[in-house]
Amino acid sequence: MIKSIVNNFTLLTAFLFFGNILWSKFASRDWIRNPLKDLMTGLVLGGLGIMLMFYNFPVEETVSVDFREFAIMISVFIGGWVSGLVTVLLIIISEFIFFQNNIANYPLWVGGLADAVAFILSCLIIRRNELSLSRWLWTLGLTLLMSSAIYHLMFNNQNFITLSRFVICYSIVGMFIYIMLKYLQNSAESLRIMHEAANRDFLTGFYNSRAFEVTLDQKIASSDRYQRPFSLMIMDIDYFKKVNDTYGHEAGDAVLSQFAEVLRSAFRQRDQISRWGGEEFVAIVEDGDSSQARAIAERVRRTVENTVFTLKDGTRLHVTVSIGCSTYPDTGRELLLEVADKRLYSAKEGGRNQVGVDRE
Repeated sequence: MIKSIVNNFTLLTAFLFFGNILWSKFASRDWIRNPLKDLMTGLVLGGLGIMLMFYNFPVEETVSVDFREFAIMISVFIGGWVSGLVTVLLIIISEFIFFQNNIANYPLWVGGLADAVAFILSCLIIRRNELSLSRWLWTLGLTLLMSSAIYHLMFNNQNFITLSRFVICYSIVGMFIYIMLKYLQNSAESLRIMHEAANRDFLTGFYNSRAFEVTLDQKIASSDRYQRPFSLMIMDIDYFKKVNDTYGHEAGDAVLSQFAEVLRSAFRQRDQISRWGGEEFVAIVEDGDSSQARAIAERVRRTVENTVFTLKDGTRLHVTVSIGCSTYPDTGRELLLEVADKRLYSAKEGGRNQVGVDRE
């Protein structure tokens, strides 16, 4: 029994650790929709449940158990009820196909019933992507109680030592899985925070130029795949150097910070804004052709023009912005930034506080 328990521990540890690495790469693909991710999660964790059934271990001479219920609990935690349903169905089907001649004194429908109850309890208690110790313990305890009840009803066995072995093994493995999941979740969050810090501008909170390049490539690939245009805007605060020279760099930072808030309110939530450098900002306007881009740019320009910027000492300023626009695929990938930049400088040469767009 000890050897089989060690095998289960090794299998679970390796699966959770390497599975987390693969999942982080898989889940980051923007072309994979959530329903497909849930389905794939259910299939993979269903495979884990099947492997755990092969590594069952005896608690007494005629009774063997396994930890397939943990695959169901993990599946519900990661992918919700859809993922959990796929996992439990895969486990039940495989049990009837592969294990019908391998389990003595054990009606197959009993295992299916236990799996179904574990799935229902997990869906009712465990919240997707929210790992709570209390909820995990409730699910673990109720699933353990259910398994113990089935054990007594089906085998009419009151052996306290056998039951104690099962309870201890099940509880240890359950807490081990919780600790592993918590560790992996914390590690993923730490990596996410470091990634965000490396790709965001500290002053405005927008993505920086390096992250913008990646976002632009992804947006072009998505536009080609789904045949949806998007527009690019480059925005430059007019006479920003005069603000720094007159009021100091601290005042310039205050203007940039407030300018970022104006952009957040002027653009749509699904549009993506980045700080290109200095007083220049870029925005990707989702599903926007040249006419839509012009309308949004004009709204941004008017909003900036009508906003009062307040410095730390109470000084109130008005600033304006010049904007250059280009649209993909009307403008090719190689010229997208260049065209928007030319339109920006055309707006500045025309007197600033203007919007330049692609020529019709």
